[in-house]
This record gives sequence, C-alpha cells and structure tokens, in this order.
Amino acid sequence: MRAWCSNCVQSTRRGEIQKCGGYLVLATGKPCPFYEYRLGGKRVKLNAFRQACLLCMGGSPSLVRECEANCLLHPFRMGKNPNIRGASKERMRAIRPKEGGISTGFSKNEALYARKASAGKKEP
Repeated sequence: MRAWCSNCVQSTRRGEIQKCGGYLVLATGKPCPFYEYRLGGKRVKLNAFRQACLLCMGGSPSLVRECEANCLLHPFRMGKNPNIRGASKERMRAIRPKEGGISTGFSKNEALYARKASAGKKEP
C-alpha cells in the first residue's frame, strides 16, 4: 500500500503521504479507495483493490479482467489475494480469528479438543 501511495504522490516521505488529498482523486472526481489505509495500521480490504481497478478502467469489470498493465495492483485486480493461492477455504477459516477468542485451528469435533475437555472429568 505504501508503494502505491508513494507512487501517487511522487514521494516516499511519510509527511507527503499524510498530506495526500486523495480523499478526492482529481482524475476521476471520486474518493480514493486507499485514502484511509495510506498511513498503515489498518489492513486493506481486497474490495478496495477491486474498486481502484474499476475506477482505473472506467467501471468496466470486463476491462479489469483483461487488464495487462504493469501496475502494483494488477495481482489483486480480481478481488483475490494471490499470496494465499492454494489455501483451502477450510484452512483459511481455521486460521482466521474467531469471534470472542483466538482461533487455535482446531474444531470442537477434533479428538485433541475432546481429550482436553474431558481430561478433568470423571466418568460415572
């Protein structure tokens, strides 16, 4: 994200990126989908990448799909993260934090969880 913003404002200095007026992109007259992420601290949603590509291609999903530009966003243009290619949905669900706690990657139905839960209980 920093590389994209640095390219846009033509500076690698944090102060220049912080002063970015990207809340309104001059070329399109629309808000920059990366403005709130420009200083880091927040994880960029994949949808923001897709929205930027749609802005670039005049709102045409077919042009985004066919795009061959040498661009930092190109690998993310379809709204998917190429860095986790091959990871199954089940695996991603297992490593994603659960609501109200930390994910261990194990489900309640797996033997390890069942053994830990029943280890302190006496059978009647």
